[in-house]
Amino acid sequence: MTSGKSQVMRALMASVAMGLMPAAAHAQQQETIAYDQPAQDLGDALRNVATLAGIELYASADDLEGLQAPALKGGLTTREAIDALLRGTGLVARFERGSVTIGRAGGRRVDTSGSQSEPIIVTGSRIKGAPSAVPVMRVTSEDIRNAGQNDLGEVARSLPQNFGGGQNPGIGNTQGAPNENVNVNGASTFNLRGIGPNATLTLINGNRFAFSGVNSVIDVSAIPVAAVERVEVIADGASAIYGADAVAGVVNIILKRNYEGLSTTARIGGSTDGGNFQQQFGALAGTSWSTGGVLAAYDLSTNTSILADARSYTASTNPASTILPDMRRHAFLLSAHQTLGANIELSVDAIYKAGRQRVASAFTIDQPVTASGILSRTEFETFGIAPKIAFDLSEDWTLEVLGFYGTDITDGLARIFAGGAQTGTGIRKYNNRNFSIEAGLQGALFELPAGSVRIAAGTGYRSSEFDAQLDARTFEKLRKNYFAYGELFVPITSPGQGIALAHRTSLTGALRYEDNSDSGDVVTPKLGFIYEPIAELTFGISWGKSFKLPTLLQQYSGYAAVLAPVGGFGQGFPPGSTLAVALGASDMVGPERSENWTFSATARPAANLEFSASYFHIDYSDRVAPPLVSSAGVLNNPIFADLVTFNPSAALLDALFNGANGGLQNATGGPYDPSRVVALLDARSRNIAQQTYSGVDVSARYDLSFGAERRLSLSAGGTWMDSTQRLLPGLPVTELAGTIFFPPHLRARAGATFATKRISVSSFVNYTGGVTDNRRPAQSQLSSFTALDLTARLSLGERTEISLNALNIFNEKPDPIFTAAVFDTPFDTTNYSAVGRFLGLTIRHDW
Repeated sequence: MTSGKSQVMRALMASVAMGLMPAAAHAQQQETIAYDQPAQDLGDALRNVATLAGIELYASADDLEGLQAPALKGGLTTREAIDALLRGTGLVARFERGSVTIGRAGGRRVDTSGSQSEPIIVTGSRIKGAPSAVPVMRVTSEDIRNAGQNDLGEVARSLPQNFGGGQNPGIGNTQGAPNENVNVNGASTFNLRGIGPNATLTLINGNRFAFSGVNSVIDVSAIPVAAVERVEVIADGASAIYGADAVAGVVNIILKRNYEGLSTTARIGGSTDGGNFQQQFGALAGTSWSTGGVLAAYDLSTNTSILADARSYTASTNPASTILPDMRRHAFLLSAHQTLGANIELSVDAIYKAGRQRVASAFTIDQPVTASGILSRTEFETFGIAPKIAFDLSEDWTLEVLGFYGTDITDGLARIFAGGAQTGTGIRKYNNRNFSIEAGLQGALFELPAGSVRIAAGTGYRSSEFDAQLDARTFEKLRKNYFAYGELFVPITSPGQGIALAHRTSLTGALRYEDNSDSGDVVTPKLGFIYEPIAELTFGISWGKSFKLPTLLQQYSGYAAVLAPVGGFGQGFPPGSTLAVALGASDMVGPERSENWTFSATARPAANLEFSASYFHIDYSDRVAPPLVSSAGVLNNPIFADLVTFNPSAALLDALFNGANGGLQNATGGPYDPSRVVALLDARSRNIAQQTYSGVDVSARYDLSFGAERRLSLSAGGTWMDSTQRLLPGLPVTELAGTIFFPPHLRARAGATFATKRISVSSFVNYTGGVTDNRRPAQSQLSSFTALDLTARLSLGERTEISLNALNIFNEKPDPIFTAAVFDTPFDTTNYSAVGRFLGLTIRHDW
């Protein structure tokens, strides 16, 4: 390790040592706050109190479900307010520094780590009680049911900040940004800002899980949605806190903690235009005891394919070609926790998924696929287990040791047909194995007038192993990662000080060091500042640097070497001259880097009303991309001089051809003659692209209760974004957002839910802006896409619920696009959906 590396490591290890210093005790703050809250849902009432008090509040949604809170009026301390809300509910509150935990009476230890319990206020930090400088989007299990969503992929695609396809499992593999939109196994992923799924870090209960297919991201469809308590989304670079791949943000999927009972669901549905007939069967079971609990969930989902002949806008494609794959998926999840004595708790989360998908693609418009085309079948299997042990070292200090082991196997076989007979096969096998172990310490360092200065620090090791078989070629690569981090929270002013126009002010800072065996070392900082002039108004500023490692496929899948006539590559060369071209992956690529700024404001003019707005700006550099959009005239253009070696030696050419997949591919029609090769063009992917992403997120939510039985919730959110790219210095800046296969400038979603004790009705409007098809000189505009969804839920007694879903009621359709070949998907699958109008029926019964 270099001296620079040693200095960074010593600084971070020093922060761990500082964390062992004992903290001075301080009394629980007893500030009196004026309340004027109406009678409402207990969870909403607790959230409002916690927000005003500036504390972190934990509770299980299962404990709170169906409970109503009385009106809260007058001057009360936080303890008095919470005790008044809980009176008569059978729930008790445990108060600690900066937090309070709600649970059932019975004396069991209550976990406040924030990783598995249900924090109503989320920090977005490794430090308990440290607020996030960026608004945290939160989708609860109730929100998911009201929206009629049957898996986490549908949740992801409903978020305005997310991008990645109208139906992510069916995204066209040739559409969009190179290396980013490829989906080899029908996985569902989050893709914030449209930067690519590999640039969004997705966690389960705060832990990483196995990578999926060729991407360094987990498949969220492996998680039965019935086991999910909520999904938290922080659309802000966070590599300093969470490590690699958090360029666009972090998604944390929180599982239910203490579930009691057995619940089963059955669902059927289909697209009214044909295809996509869905069947889903699930079960959720759990129990808890005084010192722990266990939860298990199973989900079986199937859907038939959508063929081109079922949609009016796919007339340029063979009618038997698939535009949404036929899929079958089994998913199983287990989550358990057990207290050992008063200060130790063990917990474990495990997932397993297995399934297959089938796709048909014809090469001609009028022949059967088995005459000219490809039939492919892909089987996939995912397993992951994440144990954790947490120690309460003292009233202020906790230590967590957590690990993970997971595998993800994709086994694909394509049968290729020509002339009415099978002429070949294509093999694509990908095997991911991931392992990690990490130890983290957090607690209070010392007291300031505004509260405790708190620290979190830790270190760990991760490894990622990737095996692949691409037809006859195989490779196996291992990446090792060592890391250390430190994070500090400093309260500057607090409500108890009573400072005018400085109700609360705080500063957070984080620093992370990572050393990767094949991509070098990276240091990433992050700073956050929060200013609340009054309790109802919060401003936040976040700055940080993030990074993403190239996927092992990007780095090691190899390249092709082609010998071609000079032709349009350049002018002024002797007749018969040839050119050697290298295309594909390069093992010389390194980390991609970004600098992120976010400015946010959140207003809470009333306890049940909230507005937020954020401006974000991301400078993304060293993106791995192929350097050429077009090779025309490349040999005479000085911009591409670094890509060209003129008059290469025979030894250099031999080394190039010997290292290529399949050796030399001669496209000249004549014998290979080294003396005729006038240039070598190295067009392999490299760290070159410079991208910028900027825009505004807005959201609003209003909740209103009509007595104890009726509630109305209104919500709205949207993202406007602009993004650009420059491949090489000297090349023009090109637009990304608003162009085909890239995010539109505007996405928005608004909804309303009216609920009584027995019935709830929800309506949502989803808007995806239009994009420009700029692939040809005569550009065209693709229309925007607006879908109206309705969901009605009816309770039959105390244990049975029927849900009816009508999604995209007006059957909005995407515009057809120009295609260069029959097998190209004839619409923009990265922005618009082929599902069309969908009708579904779900029955749930609690036993």
